[in-house]
Amino acid sequence: MPLIKDGTTTIAYTLHKKADIHFVKIYIDDLNGIKVTASELRSEDKIQAFLNKKAEWIKDKWTSLHENLYHIDRLTLEDGQKISYLGRSYQLIIQESDEDQATFRFQKGKFRFTYPPAIDMGERNEKLIQLAREWLQSKADEKYRKLHSSKVTREEDVFRLGVKETDHIKLNWRLVQQPKAEILERIDDLIQEKTC
Repeated sequence: MPLIKDGTTTIAYTLHKKADIHFVKIYIDDLNGIKVTASELRSEDKIQAFLNKKAEWIKDKWTSLHENLYHIDRLTLEDGQKISYLGRSYQLIIQESDEDQATFRFQKGKFRFTYPPAIDMGERNEKLIQLAREWLQSKADEKYRKLHSSKVTREEDVFRLGVKETDHIKLNWRLVQQPKAEILERIDDLIQEKTC
């Protein structure tokens, strides 16, 4: 599967070439991600160059379609925030601590982020987002394996909800924020090779 690299972001897409078109068409499938249709005569390099120019637009469109999955990337150090996990929202508690390193954990029905006072404000916020993402990714590894009789593994966020491979399903780690029923629905959609 071809990829677009834009800084730290990777966007996977499927390419379909047709004889009867003269332009590059980008279609965002809600389930399967980015689909590109181009003329059979257009070279892969030209298609890739065009898509690289459109990478920011693709990211904006995809994240606006799935805004609830990207909330984690917009966490701040303000009080009153919540983090979704398996369809439920849990309060985020942010506290200074005397520990050497920042920590993120789920404890007594709440998420807790602690940080040492030596870390400056900007670094604290980056650490919060990093640790929250890592926690959700590890839970995606754990939960996806147990959810379905098919083999299901975690995939990095490449701007699709998942993909069906020959012998298993790969799901975007961000889906672990959704209710189990919705995750199972996505798995079944991928198994049936639906498009949305």
